[in-house]
Amino acid sequence: MVLEVNGWKLLYHPVFGDRYAQLRARARELKASLPPREFTKHPDVELVAAVRRAILEIIPEDPNRPDFWLGADLAAFRRVKGYGLPDRYRLYYVFSSTARTVIVLYLNDSASLRKDAAKTDPYRVFARLVRSGSVGKDFDANLAQWEKARGERGK
Repeated sequence: MVLEVNGWKLLYHPVFGDRYAQLRARARELKASLPPREFTKHPDVELVAAVRRAILEIIPEDPNRPDFWLGADLAAFRRVKGYGLPDRYRLYYVFSSTARTVIVLYLNDSASLRKDAAKTDPYRVFARLVRSGSVGKDFDANLAQWEKARGERGK
């Protein structure tokens, strides 16, 4: 399934898609087991809501917003911090203005919270994913990975 918001196609890279599916499943479990007031305040539920808002509202407003820019080796990518995401979480993506497409690539987890210079810092983890090829080095490489994963799921 391909979402479209504000004229932008929104795709989930397999690395992000798997993580987001796990988060959403956890939220469904919590909804079934917690009273409504506790459910809405649970950190996992708040994280899912913040990620959803970032993907469906914040990023499609302007994927190239200057406060999303990264530098150095990660300059081809963008990341969302803040905008409702918990303080030490980062959501990474790549986009193409020509294709009017955003590919959401990676969201860190509780084992890789933002801590400057830590081996588990999300910027370092994301850079390792790019270096290893788990995430492509640019938009075209990530689109190819998305297409391949989509084809494999369709078989």
